Amino acid sequence: MTDLADAGEENVAVEALKSLAYDEPPEEMATNLKNEGNEQFKAKNYREAVKFYTRALDYDGHENRALKVSLLTNRAAANLELQNYGRVIQDCVEALRIRPKTPKALFRSAKAFLALEKFDEAKECCKWALELDPDGAEIKRLQRQVEESQDAHDRRVREREERENAKARARELLKRAIEIREGLTFDATGAKKGLSAWENDSDRQVVLDESTGHLQWPVFFLYPESKESDFVEKFDEATTLRDMLEMVLAEPPAWDSREHPKYTLDNVDVYFIHRPVGGFDEDERLVKVGVNTRLATVLEHDKYIIREGIPSFVVLPRSDPFTSQFIDRYRQLRLTKEAATKKI
Repeated sequence: MTDLADAGEENVAVEALKSLAYDEPPEEMATNLKNEGNEQFKAKNYREAVKFYTRALDYDGHENRALKVSLLTNRAAANLELQNYGRVIQDCVEALRIRPKTPKALFRSAKAFLALEKFDEAKECCKWALELDPDGAEIKRLQRQVEESQDAHDRRVREREERENAKARARELLKRAIEIREGLTFDATGAKKGLSAWENDSDRQVVLDESTGHLQWPVFFLYPESKESDFVEKFDEATTLRDMLEMVLAEPPAWDSREHPKYTLDNVDVYFIHRPVGGFDEDERLVKVGVNTRLATVLEHDKYIIREGIPSFVVLPRSDPFTSQFIDRYRQLRLTKEAATKKI
């Protein structure tokens, strides 16, 4: 239809012409609106197409069932493009109620069901459509697509279940491995709900090497003098601190002196900071560890407490002013605590 409200016309004439336009028979008016909708669909203006088809369907003062079915299936096609799958199915159901033998309605229903991953319903629509149109190439292609999509979906579901089962199995084995190491102590203070004492909410987690039965821990080596650190993703519990430091300090750190490096394997000592569960800063103590000690032995020390599932060690250079000050700080903390205890 052409726009009757031309800007140059008198208002009275415009209203008269509009009145004549809307006096068209309902079937003719619905047909004209359908054609407008088709033009909008061809131009990929799907929302506008839906509006025209909807307006056409509002003209229900006629008995042209074929026109109603055509409008419903056309609106379904536009809603398919807009991914309004529920509305597609509603229109196709209504079209099939009016005329059960409508392959287009079945075809578009199948596409909507496929998009919603309702494969059984999609297959049923394809089957019914092929009974009405045995040679329908589009329907046959869609039927194959539904079958392939369902196979791919089922495969993804199986793979996800397998991953989840493997993850649950690994977690259970890890739990048992930790439980049999009775010397391990954890501080779960502040741990998030649902996490075990040895877990945290990062990707840095202790894991079990099923081939050896060894735990492999994420470990931090801390260098307080430079406020730097090294992170070891998997420190096998059977490995000694010396073996790991040999790799970590294979080259002088970038922050160490190149000419006279202090942080070399034969010039450092290793410590851990003991802080009782629920303790405060003044309760901290510095505990020296032999570098030839295996990680498992250190972690089962009666004063070692694992926090957030990540053990950490302090590395200090020998015979160094900073080291003397650092150690003296913890000595003063201990003396102050002992003096306060004696007063009590």
